[in-house]
Amino acid sequence: MIELDKAESNIAKQSDSCSPFDSLNSSEYSRSDQAKYVALFFIASAGLVTARLLQPSSRGVGTHEQLGLPSCAFLHLTGVPCPSCGLTTSFAHAARLHFFEAFIVQPFGLIAFCLMALSIPLSLYLIYSRTPWSKLIYSTRSNQVLYALLALYLLSWFYKIAAMKWLFAPGY
Repeated sequence: MIELDKAESNIAKQSDSCSPFDSLNSSEYSRSDQAKYVALFFIASAGLVTARLLQPSSRGVGTHEQLGLPSCAFLHLTGVPCPSCGLTTSFAHAARLHFFEAFIVQPFGLIAFCLMALSIPLSLYLIYSRTPWSKLIYSTRSNQVLYALLALYLLSWFYKIAAMKWLFAPGY
């Protein structure tokens, strides 16, 4: 009878502790998590180095052509910049610590540059703290951050359209 009571209490404890977030604790950190953070570190580092090596285009778009990529077909066909027009130029300015120019060219480019620069020490911290990738990706705030970044991306696109069409038209 005593053993049955212990078994029932163990089952009750297990059912109480079973929540969707139990798998997100730090004891579940794996080599796969570490590999993802190391990849993030190297990709962000390579992106920053590449941005520093590029010469920002004076037109505010087209810096990516230095990488052998074609010019923006959307801009060429419609005369309207695509949502990504100016991102590489903004990155190249920010990599030279010309933050004002980076913001003027494409505001989201400066935001993305800052996020990329911050991801380098953050990835090292997450490795050190043994934080599971799933805890980062599936947290309640990750969707909020994603939606905020998407909204800023779209606002920056509208800004870029206005800047190229009306605000700074002679310089483009």
